[in-house]
Amino acid sequence: MSPRTLIAALAMSFITLPTWAHEGHDHGAAPAATEAGWSPRATARSEDFDLVAAMDGGEMVLWLDRGSDNAPVTDAQIEVEAGAWKGVARPASDGSYRVDAAGLARPGSHELVFTVQAGTALDLLPATLVLPPEASTAEPAPGRAVLPVVAGGVGVLAAIALWLRRRRAAA
Repeated sequence: MSPRTLIAALAMSFITLPTWAHEGHDHGAAPAATEAGWSPRATARSEDFDLVAAMDGGEMVLWLDRGSDNAPVTDAQIEVEAGAWKGVARPASDGSYRVDAAGLARPGSHELVFTVQAGTALDLLPATLVLPPEASTAEPAPGRAVLPVVAGGVGVLAAIALWLRRRRAAA
């Protein structure tokens, strides 16, 4: 193997080095990608209804559709329960429903039960709303991300120096 091939292979191996979390620094599964502007959501479905709930600050916004044809249901009575917390939805002008849910506006998993009545249809719809913790603004520890790059660069420079030294000695 020629020195140039060796140096190129060595340089490429440092570019593609995988990184692993070391003891005590397992970051778990990657967080789900969310589109900017989207709120955490919960969905529930039955034969009669499709319901989507989203948090907007301390308020929960609900959209209710008929299960058979996905047409909006704007004349329903909706109650929401999560443990000891209860709320009653009020219709909004945009066809959605609103519930004051400041008691649920904390990070964690919230098991919800929606009681929906529209005309003669009555249904209980369970759903889970997961509110993520606030984004951390902490900066990564300096030097941790740079260390593999520096080590790779030193390795490549050492290989080049060795190759130049052998080339001068042969000349």
